[in-house]
Amino acid sequence: MHASSDTLSSVHIFGGLTREEATAVWHTVVQKRFDAGSRILEEGDNVQALWIILEGECVVTRDCGNGHRRELARLGPGDVFGEMSFVQTAPHSASIDAVTEVFTAAWRREDFQKLTEKNPRAGFRIVSNIAAVLAERIRRMDQWVCDLMDHPGTETHRDEWENFRAAVYTNWQF
Repeated sequence: MHASSDTLSSVHIFGGLTREEATAVWHTVVQKRFDAGSRILEEGDNVQALWIILEGECVVTRDCGNGHRRELARLGPGDVFGEMSFVQTAPHSASIDAVTEVFTAAWRREDFQKLTEKNPRAGFRIVSNIAAVLAERIRRMDQWVCDLMDHPGTETHRDEWENFRAAVYTNWQF
């Protein structure tokens, strides 16, 4: 796998960085290779890194609490994962498994903090891009919930939805 700081230019999270800023980030990432079927991140662990998929395909899954795992997404080159634990000290909300051989670049939060101290503009740009990605996910989830609740037969789930809505949209404490 041959990658360079130019690789970051195609990743939305790093959009708007100058060539020098992208090079500074690239010099602190750790490239890793995973075999197909390998677990890259475990739900519940707390690894504070932003992962960029350089090559290959990953699947995002979550334990539903009833012994079943649910597939949440498929990710490929240029996609990122780990951004929630990157910006907030919290355990991973899902597991990431390699579907094919996968090459990643992992960027530790402590390296992000060092970059931000030296170059607040670059740090602001990256955090703004992460916020945009998370906002889009929430937007899609809102639409999904509306579509789900509008289907016939969902009356029995309305109380569950109200509890979920209350938990997500009130008392924003960090």
